[in-house]
Amino acid sequence: MSDDQAIREDEDTERSSPVGALAVIGLLAVLGFVSVPALLFVLALIFVVFLHELGHYMTARWTGMKATEFFLGFGPRIWSFRRGETEFGVKAIWAGAYVKIIGMNNLEEVDPADEGRTYRSKSTRAQVLVASAGSAMHFIIAFVLLAVMFVSYGRPFVDETAWDIEEVVVGGAADVAGLEAGDRPVSIDGVQIEVWDDLVQAVSSRPGETVEVVVDRDGSRVTTTATLGDRDGSGLLGVQRSQVEVDVEEFSLAEVPLTAATEFVDLGGQSITGVINFFTPSNLADFAGRVFSAPGDDDPTENPESRPVSVVGIVDVGADVANDNVWNAVYLFALFNIFIGIFNLAPLPPLDGGHIVVSLYERLRTRPGEQRHRVDYERVLPVAYGVFLVLIFFGLGALWLDIANPLN
Repeated sequence: MSDDQAIREDEDTERSSPVGALAVIGLLAVLGFVSVPALLFVLALIFVVFLHELGHYMTARWTGMKATEFFLGFGPRIWSFRRGETEFGVKAIWAGAYVKIIGMNNLEEVDPADEGRTYRSKSTRAQVLVASAGSAMHFIIAFVLLAVMFVSYGRPFVDETAWDIEEVVVGGAADVAGLEAGDRPVSIDGVQIEVWDDLVQAVSSRPGETVEVVVDRDGSRVTTTATLGDRDGSGLLGVQRSQVEVDVEEFSLAEVPLTAATEFVDLGGQSITGVINFFTPSNLADFAGRVFSAPGDDDPTENPESRPVSVVGIVDVGADVANDNVWNAVYLFALFNIFIGIFNLAPLPPLDGGHIVVSLYERLRTRPGEQRHRVDYERVLPVAYGVFLVLIFFGLGALWLDIANPLN
């Protein structure tokens, strides 16, 4: 590169777009005016995206790779500056962030002087470290959030057994049998009742039948009989349950690390199960039907396994739960980070997990003493484009559903 070219490049990296900057500031101002929790949740998401890319950037530097760009956002540059060999800055479209590491594949042309600092020239261990660093940052964030929550507030839990009858339907089976508000069903025809679903299952298959009902009333057992109602072939007792209250389990400082780790593993398992369930044929078909339905026609609470949530939905739900209890938002944000971290490790290009699989495949194909085997990215790119288009469809579909049929 000539001196004139270097000067022009330095000048170019110092440019800014006042229009783009004003647009971003205006968007944040509108969010803050509409909902302060929503604004805070958006800023938190932006910060998480930054930390994800910071993980890639720092590990790339540690392993001797050359990173030429580190930008928040895509599209036109709003503002940037150069430090050493890397240009840092902000772009107009805040749909993510990126770090540009040279030589990520065999198709990219690199200055021969920099070949030793390319991603492709480094060891498998270094490549896997850099590719997985973004997800590792999500996992660290989630663990820290859970630990802070448990030590400062505790872990909310719902005791599904802590309920009773809140209302007796006038003229219904329970009313005729003499049941009262405040009674706690213990058994129906000898079937023990612990949670509400136990009661539903015990009566739903016996329309019109007379059953023995045992309830706890102010500490005493009361036994009676009830002739169940019949609605469309389903048995009815004619009661409504009370709301199950949320309690908080507190922990000592010494208990927090293990408790946070256990919760982390549990949420990770739920995330993996949720992804697997979503990609079943029935849920994919259900999702497509939701996307192409008219606004207002879809019930967002029906079959949540086929209803992925976009950033708009996350912000909406996060702001809503934060209004009730800020720790609910912290817990949701921890779950979000775990899910993103796991999803990003899916062994598909262009996700980070795809890069990891390529690195491991190259290592397995390389025999001792031979030159490292290289994957031909001309064959990988069609797969990457296909996965990208599928992700775009799901992302835009989820975005449309969160706008047309919001969760709240």
